[in-house]
Amino acid sequence: MAELVDALDLGSSGETRESSSLSFRTKQSRLLSHLTKRGWHMQVSVENTSVIGRRLTVSIPAGQLQSEIEQRVSAVLRNKKIDGFRPGKVPKDFIQQKFGLQIRHEAISKIIESSLPTALQQESLEPAGRPEIEEVSSVHEEGKDLTYVVSFEIFPEIQLPALTQIKVEKYQLTVTEKDIDDALSKLQNQLAEWIVVDRSAKLGDKLTVDYTSLLNGKPYEHNSGQDVSVELGSKLFIEGFEESLLGVVAGEKRECDLHFPSDWRVENLAGKPVHFSIEVKEVSEKKLSGLDEAFAKKIGANGDDIQAIRQKVAEDLEKQLNTMNEERTRKIVLDQLLKLTDITIPKALIQNEMSSIHEDLHRRMGDKAHDSCEHHGLEEEAKRRVGLSLILRKIVKLENITPDENKVREKISSIAKSFGNAEFIESMYYKSEELLSGIRNSVLVEQAIDLILTQVAVDLKSGSVEEFLQLRD
Repeated sequence: MAELVDALDLGSSGETRESSSLSFRTKQSRLLSHLTKRGWHMQVSVENTSVIGRRLTVSIPAGQLQSEIEQRVSAVLRNKKIDGFRPGKVPKDFIQQKFGLQIRHEAISKIIESSLPTALQQESLEPAGRPEIEEVSSVHEEGKDLTYVVSFEIFPEIQLPALTQIKVEKYQLTVTEKDIDDALSKLQNQLAEWIVVDRSAKLGDKLTVDYTSLLNGKPYEHNSGQDVSVELGSKLFIEGFEESLLGVVAGEKRECDLHFPSDWRVENLAGKPVHFSIEVKEVSEKKLSGLDEAFAKKIGANGDDIQAIRQKVAEDLEKQLNTMNEERTRKIVLDQLLKLTDITIPKALIQNEMSSIHEDLHRRMGDKAHDSCEHHGLEEEAKRRVGLSLILRKIVKLENITPDENKVREKISSIAKSFGNAEFIESMYYKSEELLSGIRNSVLVEQAIDLILTQVAVDLKSGSVEEFLQLRD
């Protein structure tokens, strides 16, 4: 049965839902024409197994299966090189005896691969994932009709709510002198230098350490680290880890017994005691950047005095806040839209999205992604992404939205400028249908969201920058 399953490939999980659907429909059309020309017939029945679950039973007359087998036997007779026989002179009975079962399996696989898209089109069904073969009859029985059963989920019917039901508060922000001071201070910290010192460590210092840890006296996965940076007071490590290193000097070793938090991201470690052995290799203190010409050059200020520096910081802060404000507004609107929409999400799409999230985490985090992948919120995030994707897909279809080619060019240009050879990157995007399709789909999503935002109720709210930033913490 494995070879039959392997033959059933209706689109890779790496394709976008839109491009996969288009490819699938194109394949259906071609196969329908092919089967019609050959005069093939089939009987198809559909059973609803859930709101979006379907079970499809397809029966192919025995004569059609036998015709496919005979074509394959003829191909073997013409092309197969067999020791002891001249090309084209192999007896048919010998081929049937030696390769009969393999040929029959290949013929059945071919018929399923060819007839399934046509059966789906005939019943106006669009699978949301790869159909699974449940049963195949007549695998070893000659002279009988071929019947196979596949199960799958379809894309759900979506009834969109009235967008006017959605209400969102959007902040109106004004950057003050204090906000500029705070942003400038953060920049100085970000651009600070770390100077190695020969003294005991204090709050605010950065240490370079090697560590190992034991759970109930035994090592566990990812229980050690080398050349790890620890900024004392950052609270990036579990409670007590940074505190245990106050007062250390380079070359010193320390032991400490701590507990993982009860809500730790790795379930089998949550709340459990852990013993750390830590070796301090280096102690460094922070030297803030001065507000001078070098600092101005680093941040791209149009001038080298304090006024030019503050103006640049103010401009960048306003841009950052506007982007954050728009992103916050969009997220609230989309979350409400998802909440108001009754939608059954296909499991196959959730699994595909979870795989994509895993791959993305591993690309960005490497081995550290292992712990993040254990987080129970991963499936919920996948459901959210797929749900919104299906809703936006519906809006694009209802409103007949097509990609704005000016926005497509702007997005490609923006991406290209982030690389060294912008002209080459742009040409690469325009030459690759896959890359270009991805950009167009991205622009379609943005256009659909923009359309939603024009119809929802937006209440403008005045607030301080500090208050707004606290909302995101």
